[in-house]
Amino acid sequence: MPDEADPPRDRAGEDAWPAGTGPDAEHLQQVVESLQEVPAVLRTRHLDVLASNRLARRLSAAFEPGVNLGRYTFLNPVVPTFTDDWGRVSGVVASSLRTSLETHLEDPGFRSLVGELSARSDDFSRAWARPSLPDPSAGRLDWDHPVVGRMRLAFQDLSPGYERDGVVLTLWRPVGAESARRLDRLRTMGIPAAPPPR
Repeated sequence: MPDEADPPRDRAGEDAWPAGTGPDAEHLQQVVESLQEVPAVLRTRHLDVLASNRLARRLSAAFEPGVNLGRYTFLNPVVPTFTDDWGRVSGVVASSLRTSLETHLEDPGFRSLVGELSARSDDFSRAWARPSLPDPSAGRLDWDHPVVGRMRLAFQDLSPGYERDGVVLTLWRPVGAESARRLDRLRTMGIPAAPPPR
């Protein structure tokens, strides 16, 4: 996902933990921050980012705490230009939201988010109308980073033990030697975050 100067932030999820609150939130944030070799993101069932480590934030402003991944993906017009596989990216995000909805049932937060995205994004409407991916909790995406270049990254969603709350920890790892070198360069080069597109 690409970056922007002022990413969309959550306005809907009623029971989404604000950063720094919720059961053992401080402990989970410390765990996420302690992971240094791979990008790590903790999110709610409404796709709101609760916490992320430094490498994830360098990878994309989408992973800043407070950002909603659905809004970031579908309401940021530059996101499709940063990947050659927009159909896959949009499908993963829409399928993740639908899977969460099927698991935790509808609530005002879901209705608000899906209604907003449907009204404001034709891409979301198309992705939402398609069948869900078989397993949106794992896969691979090509990632065009404005500093280190293209990387192929695999992701895996894990449950940290709060199934009722729908909290998910997503870990990313590089696929192939070149992607590993570029991700390591991003980790060690000392920049504070990926710059926004101009």
